[in-house]
Amino acid sequence: MTDDLVPLLVKIEMALRRLGRQVLLESLQGGLPVGAVRSSVEAAGLRSSAELESLFGWRDGTATAGVMAVDDIHIFPGFYLLSLEDALANHKAFAADRRWSAGWLPIFANGAGDFYAADLGPSLAEVPLRHFRIEESEHPIEFSSLHGLLTTLVEAFDRGVIFVDPDGYLEMDDLVFADLAAELNPDVQWWRE
Repeated sequence: MTDDLVPLLVKIEMALRRLGRQVLLESLQGGLPVGAVRSSVEAAGLRSSAELESLFGWRDGTATAGVMAVDDIHIFPGFYLLSLEDALANHKAFAADRRWSAGWLPIFANGAGDFYAADLGPSLAEVPLRHFRIEESEHPIEFSSLHGLLTTLVEAFDRGVIFVDPDGYLEMDDLVFADLAAELNPDVQWWRE
């Protein structure tokens, strides 16, 4: 794993533990070897990245079998981590969709067709994350990298912006999160609008 993502992933896991997200923690699958991530991604015609290899090296997604409610496995409000196999299957399933780009690999899903997808386009130095909304025609970059998303999530957990509501759902104050994301990701136009 790339060293700079490891502390962020550990902090997120600790925050989820503090919030009592036991179903999620038990559903996170073991990580994959870097070579397995790289070869699987490249076999799908995509370019791999150190950040993807780090993420899937930490955990190969979330087991969904036997989970009573999708919210139980959200790693951040609205989204759970796909396994690499599921990410590649979704990438293939959306290949013919005119709104989808051949270089996008979904890594976080909401279970209803929305994704955070890594934009693995060959000309990009970094791997930005796009928010693909099934009902929309445009899919903006919301984070310039996986590191940017994880840094924002760590701060959101630390500042109580992400919390468990009285009904047990993982939630966040959307307006405060948007301000935090703008503060931590000043290079991303989405948060400046």
